[in-house]
Amino acid sequence: MSTDFSRLIADIEHEAREEGPRAIRELEQFREEFSLASQMIQSRRDGQLSQRELAKLSGVPQSEISRIETGASNPTYATITALLRPLGKRIQLVDDGVIVARPVNGRVRSARTAGTPRAHRS
Repeated sequence: MSTDFSRLIADIEHEAREEGPRAIRELEQFREEFSLASQMIQSRRDGQLSQRELAKLSGVPQSEISRIETGASNPTYATITALLRPLGKRIQLVDDGVIVARPVNGRVRSARTAGTPRAHRS
């Protein structure tokens, strides 16, 4: 990874922190979308398939595969599973230990995902 790209990412993260919670949420959403697209590209390349070959195997048009891989499209679950099936992949939910909010007695309270240890207060 180039230093210029690393600096760009650092600048984007800094800017999001300065803008507040909404910008941070948007950055996290972008990271998730980018991660999925990048994993799909890597899986296709690992399978030594071109976009055109994957299109034939999956039934998803090559133009849509291109839009997904460049982040210009927001694919449905059905499209993602159709693309992953010929690659021997599937979607799986992974517990990342993120703290989520949930209503308790009409108020929003923090909650940890299952299996995430509580931090001790000093």
